[in-house]
Amino acid sequence: MAHLFEMIHPNFFSVLASPNKKTYVDCIFIIYNAVDSIEESFQGDREYVVQRLIDYFDDKESEEFADVSEDEKASTSRQKANHVINVLKNNGWIGEEELGDYKTSINLFDYSIRIITILDDIVNARQDEYTGEIFAIYSLLNAFTKEEGIGVIEQAFQKTNEVIRKLKTLKANIYRYYFDVTKKQSKQDLQKILEKLLVEYKQNFFDSAYYNLKTKDSLPRYKRGILSGVSNIYDNVEVMDHLANLVMQTKRIDDYNVAFEYLETRLRFITDSFSALENLILDIDRKNEQYISATASKILFLTNHSDDIEGIFNRLFKLVLNDDDFEYNSIIHMAQIKNLDTYSLYNQRRVRMDSEPEELYLDDDFITDEKKREKIALMLKHNMYSKKEINKYVLEILNGSKEILASELQISSQEEYVKLILIFLYSKSIGMSYDIDLLDYEAKTNFVSFKNFTIKVKRWL
Repeated sequence: MAHLFEMIHPNFFSVLASPNKKTYVDCIFIIYNAVDSIEESFQGDREYVVQRLIDYFDDKESEEFADVSEDEKASTSRQKANHVINVLKNNGWIGEEELGDYKTSINLFDYSIRIITILDDIVNARQDEYTGEIFAIYSLLNAFTKEEGIGVIEQAFQKTNEVIRKLKTLKANIYRYYFDVTKKQSKQDLQKILEKLLVEYKQNFFDSAYYNLKTKDSLPRYKRGILSGVSNIYDNVEVMDHLANLVMQTKRIDDYNVAFEYLETRLRFITDSFSALENLILDIDRKNEQYISATASKILFLTNHSDDIEGIFNRLFKLVLNDDDFEYNSIIHMAQIKNLDTYSLYNQRRVRMDSEPEELYLDDDFITDEKKREKIALMLKHNMYSKKEINKYVLEILNGSKEILASELQISSQEEYVKLILIFLYSKSIGMSYDIDLLDYEAKTNFVSFKNFTIKVKRWL
C-alpha cells in the first residue's frame, strides 16, 4: 500500500474532496459514458467529450469553480468544460493523446476505469448477486482431468476468492442497513423504515444473495464434494507431479519445487477456505437476525402509544422532538449533578453498617385479584410480539391450510397491524415454521395499504 501513489497520481483523490466535488463527479461519469460509447477501448474524440460537458453545463445552474486560476476563465459552458478536462488531466483521471490531423483523443487510465466502475455501482445501489458460485467450484473439481488440470485449479482458486469476497460484502451490506435503522435514520418515521426493509433490504439482500446462499447454493450441500475433489488431486502423487510439470511450462518456472509449491498453495487455499466458510455464514446469519430484531424494536417503539411507562415516554419524546417551540422545562427539570464541594474531589467515607432484615407483612388487600390480572395482562402484552408468539399466531391463522394471502387477514386494530409487520419481519428467521412470498400488487385492508404477500407453511412441516 505504501507504493499506491507510485501507481496513481498523488492528487488523484483531491477531485473528490473539492468544494465542487458534485460537479466533478457528474463530469467524470459523463466522460466515462462518452468515451465508452464511441470505442470499446475507453478513448474518444476530445471535441465530442467537450460537447457532452457543454450540454451538461447548459442545463445546470451557474456554479463558480473554487480552483480556477487568475489567468483562466470559466464563465461560459465551453470554458467550464475545458476547465474540468484540465483539472481531471492534471490530477491523473484522464490523459490526452495527439492523433494527428489536429485531432486529440481523451483516454481513461486503467485504475480510473476501476474506480469509476465502483462509484457507478455505489450510486446505482448495485449488489453482487450470489448465484451458483459454490456449485461452480463443485462442478469444476468433479470434472477434473489431468490434461486440463491447471485451468481447473486456477478457476476453482479464483472462484473461491470470489465467494469469500461476496460473502464479506454481504455481511457488510447487512451492517449498512442495521446502521441506517439504529443510528443514521433514528428520527425517520415508520413508513420510511418499512420501505427500507420491505423494498431495499429484500431486493439487495434476500433476493440477490441470502436466499440462494441458504437454498440452491448452500455450503453443506457441496462442501463435502469440494473437499473430496481437492483431496483426490492432492493425495495423488502422479497427478501432482504431472501438474507441477505443467505449471513449469505454462508459468515459465524453472524450479520444480517452486512450481509444486505454487500448485500446493492454491489447493490448500481452497480446502482451508471451505473448512472455515461455515463460520462466516453463521456470522452473516447472526447479523441478519440482529438487523431484523433492531428493525422490529424500532417499529414496535414507533407504534407504541399505550398508557404504560414505555408508551408515555414515547409520546413525550415525540412531542418534544417534533415541536421546536415546546417548553419542556415546565414538565422536566434538567440540572447538572455535581459534588456539593466543587473545589474538592474528596468523598467522605461512609461507615459500613450491617443491615438486619425485617419481616415483611402484607395486608390481604395489598395484592388483589384485580391487580394480579392487570399484571398478567401486562406481561402477556409484552410477550405477544416475540418470535415464538408470532410463529404460533401464524399457525393459528393458517389453521391447517398450506398458504393464505396477507390481504385476507382482518386488520382492525393497531395490534393486528404490528403483528402483520412482524409476520413479514420474522419470516426469514431461523426456527420459524412459515415463509412468505412477496407479490407484485398492492393490497388494502381497512386503514392499511401494503404490497401483498403470501404466507405459507414451510415444506418440511
